[in-house]
Amino acid sequence: MTENKINVILIGDDQQLLEKQQAILSGVGDCNCRLFCNKTIIDAISKQTQDEHAIVIINLTANGSQELQFLNDLDGKKAAIIIIADHDNVGLLSLAIRAGVKDFIDAKTYEAQLNKVFCNVKKSITQQYKSNNTKRLNAIINAKGGSGASFIGSNVAYILSKEAQLKVALLDLDVQFGSIGLNFDKVPKYTLTEALAVIDDLDALSLEAYMVKYSDSLSLLMPSPTDILLPGEVNVAHLKKMLDLLKTQYSQIVVDLPRLIDPVSSMVMEQADQITLVLQQSLAQFRDGRRLIQILNKDLDIPLEKIAIVVNRYDPKNSLRIEDLKSIVHHEQVYTISNDYERVASASNLGVPLYESSPRSKIAHELKELARNLGKLEFETTKKKQFKVFSWF
Repeated sequence: MTENKINVILIGDDQQLLEKQQAILSGVGDCNCRLFCNKTIIDAISKQTQDEHAIVIINLTANGSQELQFLNDLDGKKAAIIIIADHDNVGLLSLAIRAGVKDFIDAKTYEAQLNKVFCNVKKSITQQYKSNNTKRLNAIINAKGGSGASFIGSNVAYILSKEAQLKVALLDLDVQFGSIGLNFDKVPKYTLTEALAVIDDLDALSLEAYMVKYSDSLSLLMPSPTDILLPGEVNVAHLKKMLDLLKTQYSQIVVDLPRLIDPVSSMVMEQADQITLVLQQSLAQFRDGRRLIQILNKDLDIPLEKIAIVVNRYDPKNSLRIEDLKSIVHHEQVYTISNDYERVASASNLGVPLYESSPRSKIAHELKELARNLGKLEFETTKKKQFKVFSWF
């Protein structure tokens, strides 16, 4: 999809009606419009809603309830969907909300509404596309060991891949004690070390063979869980080439760094669009955070606006407050993640990101907001909120 161009799919069982709707939309410009007419529209719904660059307009048939139920149960739908049906049918409205449609137009008055609704949806998804089409590298590091950088990095990467529907690469550069594999219950067939050893012979596509796929949009690159590798044994030039290759294939790269300032971590942080320091609520951790920010800013010349702080396991009853942290570290870009030991431990034991196992929890919401800010993205609104765009309530 170019900046202003979008695919428009009209689905229904009445060819003349679809052609009339096509004529209404003809004045919008910069749209590729296709019609799918069939007495049974389920097949068209299944295929055409997979296009993330499309607006799909579905004219429900007499089997509207079954069609919306099918849409609700359909996995992997990415298109923005507009429904045209009987406005007075409360059952259809309820099903439409659950199916996550963008808007619901009354079939009796569609001629007056279609153009305006379509233009609003087009503007919304075009803005989101522009926002989400930027390549970014996020480096995440503990200010003090055990603060939870791997937990934060794993969930940020997962959320970016799920909520923004982007290709995300998650790299574990803790070559001695990396735990990313445990967070996803994955063991690498090929390791980061093996990929670096042959990086001069790889291209962007062949590099993916060394990565572990957690989902269609999230891939992991991990060190060996058994072999010992000293930090100084990682070739900085090879790692730089690997990052450059990943940038051609992935929209977002998240790197979990060890708590170590060496040529490898320095190179990654200099390349990063955002560096996130993870710490907890103690004076020792606050002071280590201040020291690390000084190193990044003064010694590595990294601008302060590229540095963020995450207070993990945040307790509002703790005597050390966020204001104290800002005063100690002299930095304002601070996020908090609640202390929810049971959910975090459960997700860790299951080997899944917390956002996958407890998506409705407070901590999941905080992680989502963190991912949105670090990724500089706008996520799709949730189904719970989508009903607000409908004019029929």
